[in-house]
Amino acid sequence: MKKIYNIYIALFALFLVSCQDVIELDVPDTAQNIAISGRVTDQGPTYVTVSTTAGFFDNGRTPQVENAAVVLYEDGDTVAILSPDSVPGLYSNPFVGTLGRTYEISVEVFPGNPAFNQGLWRSKPEQLTRVFTIDSIQVKFLDRNTTPQVFEEGFYALMYFREPPGEGDNYRVRRWKNDSLFSREIFIFEDRFFDGRYVGEPGPFGIPAFDFFGPFDDDKTDSITVEISSLSTDYYDFLSILSEQVFNVGGTFDPPPQTVIGNIFEAGKPDEFGFGYFSASSLDIGGIRFSN
Repeated sequence: MKKIYNIYIALFALFLVSCQDVIELDVPDTAQNIAISGRVTDQGPTYVTVSTTAGFFDNGRTPQVENAAVVLYEDGDTVAILSPDSVPGLYSNPFVGTLGRTYEISVEVFPGNPAFNQGLWRSKPEQLTRVFTIDSIQVKFLDRNTTPQVFEEGFYALMYFREPPGEGDNYRVRRWKNDSLFSREIFIFEDRFFDGRYVGEPGPFGIPAFDFFGPFDDDKTDSITVEISSLSTDYYDFLSILSEQVFNVGGTFDPPPQTVIGNIFEAGKPDEFGFGYFSASSLDIGGIRFSN
C-alpha cells in the first residue's frame, strides 16, 4: 500500500510540473503621485527636490517637476522663495535656519505642467533642533581586544564628542570617502543610552569612541568626511521605517512591506499624503585624512 501511495504522489507532482499555461494578470497602473524632499539647516543652503512617482511598468528615472513655485516659511512667515537649479526638479536658496525655529514649505504645481497635474502641496512644521559638537576625530588601530572592539582588525576613524544633557535627541550620520557620499545607507541613532555623556571617555565605565569608518585600505590615502545632523522625532521615525523597507531582504523576521508616509500633504487635505520629507536640522561636520 505504501508503494501505491508513493506512486500517487509522484504522478501528482508530475501533473503540477506539466501545467505551465501562461496566466495574464491585470495589474492596475497606480496613479502618479508627488514626491517632495529637502531640508533647511543652520549652515545652508536650503534645497527641495520635486518629482513624481512612476507607474508600475515604467522604466527609467521618475519625472522631475520643473517650473514649480517653492516657498519656505519660518514660524509661519514667508522667509525665502527657492529658485530652480540647473538640475531639473531641484530648487534652492542660500537661506540659513535658526535653532529653535519651526520650518515648512509649500510647493505649487501650475496647470499645464507636463510632469504632474496642478496642485498645492505643503509639509508639516519641523523644528530645527540642536546637534552635538564634534570634539575630535582620530585614527587608531582596532581589533577584537581593543576598546572599541571590532571583528576586522585595521585602522579606524574614531569620533569623540559630548552629547548634550536632556534625553530625546536624535541624530543622523552621513559619510564621504574621498568626496564620494555613502548614499546607500541610513545611519541614525538616538541618545537614550548615553544622554549627556562624553563619547570616547577611557576607563571601565566610560563610553568608547564612536568608530564611524574603517578599516582603511592598507595601500591607499583616504580622506573621510562625516556630517552629523539633528533629527526631529518624526523624521527619526520616518527614516527608521524607511530603512526597514529599503534594506528588507525577504527574511523570516523582516517587517511586512508598507507605504512609508512622510510629512508632505495636499493643502487643505491633510489626509491626502504625498511622498518624501522636508526636514530641519543643525549640522556639525568633521573629517580626517589617513595614509597608512
